[in-house]
Amino acid sequence: MPLDGDVGLLLPEIIVTLAAVVALATGLRPQAGRAPAVWAFLGVTAAALLLLIGEGRGQAVEIWSGTVLVDGFARLFKLVFLVIAGLTVLVAADYVRRRGIPPGEFYLLLLLATVGMMFMAGSLNLLTIYLGLECLSLASYSLSGLLRRDARSTEAALKYILIGAISSGTILFGMSLVFGATGSLHLGEVSQAVSSATGMTPVLLAGMMFLVVGLGVKMAAVPFHMWAPDVYDGAPAPVAAFLITGSEAAAFAAALRIFLVGLPSLRAEWTAVFVTLAVITMTFGNISAIVQTRIRRLLAYSAVAQAGYVMVGLAIASDAAVSAMLYYLIAYAFTTIGAFTVVILLARHQPADEIQDFRGLGQRAPLFALALTIFMLSFIGIPPTAGFFGKFYLFQAAVGAGMPWLAVIMVINGIISIPYYWGVVRTMYLSEAEDRSPLEAPWGLRWATVIGLGATLVLGLFPDALVRVVNAIQVVPGLPIAF
Repeated sequence: MPLDGDVGLLLPEIIVTLAAVVALATGLRPQAGRAPAVWAFLGVTAAALLLLIGEGRGQAVEIWSGTVLVDGFARLFKLVFLVIAGLTVLVAADYVRRRGIPPGEFYLLLLLATVGMMFMAGSLNLLTIYLGLECLSLASYSLSGLLRRDARSTEAALKYILIGAISSGTILFGMSLVFGATGSLHLGEVSQAVSSATGMTPVLLAGMMFLVVGLGVKMAAVPFHMWAPDVYDGAPAPVAAFLITGSEAAAFAAALRIFLVGLPSLRAEWTAVFVTLAVITMTFGNISAIVQTRIRRLLAYSAVAQAGYVMVGLAIASDAAVSAMLYYLIAYAFTTIGAFTVVILLARHQPADEIQDFRGLGQRAPLFALALTIFMLSFIGIPPTAGFFGKFYLFQAAVGAGMPWLAVIMVINGIISIPYYWGVVRTMYLSEAEDRSPLEAPWGLRWATVIGLGATLVLGLFPDALVRVVNAIQVVPGLPIAF
């Protein structure tokens, strides 16, 4: 049973924050154990998950003058963030030990990033969203540079800090303009002020555009994606998986709140912007991925393309589109982390930077190669994978919104993506490896792969359960999503 009062509603965030403090304290000990830290982290995420599940489908509740909102939308994203964090720890358990990363620092930063994402999704106040964004961003910058002796990791962290600082400043400036035009930071009051205005002032238009640009950077949307390939390629592999899934999902969660709750009266303006960004992003990401020879840069440009697909749901903003968007984000999280487990597995035994390094993986680790094949099929959108239904629901939403041409562009981009995903599969099975010895996988990678593969197939074979959940979600508390 959840506790009564404001504190009870924030117990998941409180637990994760306290765990971060404990991680900091234990990390200061020179002989702090790694294995206990892994189990402690998983226990914390499990406890927070159980609390969220126990809250059920309660009514939307605003606390602390609307700075924090607890509703179905927030609970769903918090569940997703906690699952992503737990899978990241499974993937990183052996990686942290082998690369000599201080476990206290790693788990502390991962927990703080998770708290930031949870507050980004669970607020109706621009200030709280920004504070959550900064908590996520500062932790992410540090996570990207944890391999201090690796030049690529240092470069990734430096580029991420520079671009991220510009992005954060842009978002803050956009929020300040919205506040100046409406006189409030609460999204509900912002919506009322905008709807009662006689016309859209230049200040409000400028604020909206600054928000689009700043959040576009966090989503890795073209042309604001320039940081993503270098950061995802240079950061520690588990961190890259966490950022691609969790950080981008948090940016989309914040965008849904801001534009659907705070700026619904300006729908025509931001819809046109997001439709344009979606088309450019998915097309540029897929075309750029074709020429990549490094596996993580390929996955980075794939993430850019996937962000374009998800942005279609944000642009249409109907009931069906938002539900499809939520479904796609959940499916994509499992698929991406699963793909990174195979990359990390191969890197334990040999260099795994180039796609050619995956030669003969079908013989050396047949189950992991099969899993990666299914993940690649899910990225393309081939049944019976979760990615197929994610794209299918977005197609339906586009057609239902009177934009069949947008659905056609998505289909064309799906076809464009086939060569580079198939190239990885072909390399695994049709190219011989010099070393044919079998690959041994630690328990964390095995479980993360099994969970990712199971979720990808279950959501592809039995999508109805998740569809019912996302269909019940309301981005605007107490109001239908559709306009």
